[in-house]
Amino acid sequence: MPEPGERHIAQELRGLGYSAEPMPEWKQESFKKGVAFGFPAKKSSMAEQRGNLPIAALKEELINAINDNQVLVVIGETGSGKTTQMTQYAAEAGYSSKGIIGCTQPRRVAATSVAKRVAEEFGCRL
Repeated sequence: MPEPGERHIAQELRGLGYSAEPMPEWKQESFKKGVAFGFPAKKSSMAEQRGNLPIAALKEELINAINDNQVLVVIGETGSGKTTQMTQYAAEAGYSSKGIIGCTQPRRVAATSVAKRVAEEFGCRL
């Protein structure tokens, strides 16, 4: 076994249950709670997922900002709901009766997956 503080190749330490540095207390606590990577631990309904997104708390403020401004730039973390929720908020506020609500994406695959998700959430055929 390597002594604490010595340098070792990660492959030597793999599977030994030993790391070169002690695990921080916050990390130990979070791993005790059964963290799942990549998939949620429980299935949530579409409405629950929408309500849990960070952007949901700002819905009214965003609608007011859309009303008050000709151009609006929204900046937020990946997965915060900017792309999928903003278009739906605009539609719910009546902007779809004035014309098409557009959402641009840099790649075709991204545009297709966003369109599929919004169609599922909004309950329409794609």
